Amino acid sequence: MLTKVLGMRLNTYGVVVGWLGAIWSFLTVILLSTALGFSDEISEEIAKSSNDPNMTVSKVRTMLVITCSILLALKVINLLSSALLVMGTVKERHLLLLPWLINSGITLVFTITLTVLSWVSIIVNENILQALPAVLFTGVLLVLWWYLYYGVYSLFKHIQRSSDQQRPLIQGAPQRSGDHSATTYPNYTKI
Repeated sequence: MLTKVLGMRLNTYGVVVGWLGAIWSFLTVILLSTALGFSDEISEEIAKSSNDPNMTVSKVRTMLVITCSILLALKVINLLSSALLVMGTVKERHLLLLPWLINSGITLVFTITLTVLSWVSIIVNENILQALPAVLFTGVLLVLWWYLYYGVYSLFKHIQRSSDQQRPLIQGAPQRSGDHSATTYPNYTKI
């Protein structure tokens, strides 16, 4: 497990990643909402500039609305998971980090799959020497993304470990009123 990511403590890193993700998602939600609001105008301009005679305004508008709606839903989920990452890091609640880990993990697996498929396509269709810079660049980006994801996972494990150390003090209630054999604090009555 990591103890620092990019020279930052894990808690600081978790808050920074959460805020950056929340801000980016918020700006993207505004942009996508605006694009949905002006979908008629955007689809008319796309249809005019297209050379394809089969591309009508209604087809473009349908594809634009579907694409923007799916992306908007994904960005709202990302916004919520980033906000939960910040809250979980600040309050040191490891379960609040799970939505971000799941969301980013699914995105990472999907991106790795698409990247490998694009590598195969580039290598098959082009000369290997021409494809090498693109493959190396995307490979470095994937390794960096994996490192950043592993940093949040390390934060999750660190918070989980610290909460597991505190948990034995509050396990189970005593069986009888005078029996204090469980690992809880004794019950005191007011005089």
